[in-house]
Amino acid sequence: MNQIAFNQQLSDKLNEVLNPTLYSTPGKGEITIVANEKNDLREYRIITENNKVVKVEDAYDAKHDADYDKMMDFLKDYR
Repeated sequence: MNQIAFNQQLSDKLNEVLNPTLYSTPGKGEITIVANEKNDLREYRIITENNKVVKVEDAYDAKHDADYDKMMDFLKDYR
């Protein structure tokens, strides 16, 4: 599987897990996750390389809440 297909698959699964609070969109080398509410400034970037998650960045250095924990738990269990 190439990196773009991996990112699309992971993004789709994240959307199943995180909606309606967070929304995921795939890119070439990263997956961007943003809050669905317009006034909620949260953005996480999941950096991927060689079909693996290598890093998670918090663009706004937001207070990590239950949604963040849910995302991280999912990523730990994702194969």
